[in-house]
Amino acid sequence: MLSLIFSAALASSPAIGLIMPPTLAPEPTPVASAPLLQGVAVTLECAATPQGRVEGCFVLAETHPGMGFGEAAIALMDEAEVDPVPEAFQFARTIQFTP
Repeated sequence: MLSLIFSAALASSPAIGLIMPPTLAPEPTPVASAPLLQGVAVTLECAATPQGRVEGCFVLAETHPGMGFGEAAIALMDEAEVDPVPEAFQFARTIQFTP
C-alpha cells in the first residue's frame, strides 16, 4: 500500500525524486574588440610668422598612420600662436594623444 502511494506521488510530480543534470550555458563567443590605441603621437613641422601665427604645418611622423591622427594634430595647430619674434622660423612639435 505504501509503495502504491509513493508511485502515485512520483507519477503526479515528475520533479520529485529526479535528479536533473545541470544545463550548461554555451561558452560565449569572443568578440573582437578594437585594439587599444596607446602611445599615439604625431610629429609636425610648422612655420611661425614674425607676428606669432603658426602656419604651413605638415606631418613628419606618426605612430598610427591612416587613422586620422595626423589630420587632427594639424587641426589643433591651426589656432596655435607663438610669441612674436623678429623673423619667421621653422619648428617641430610632437603631439601625444591619450585615451
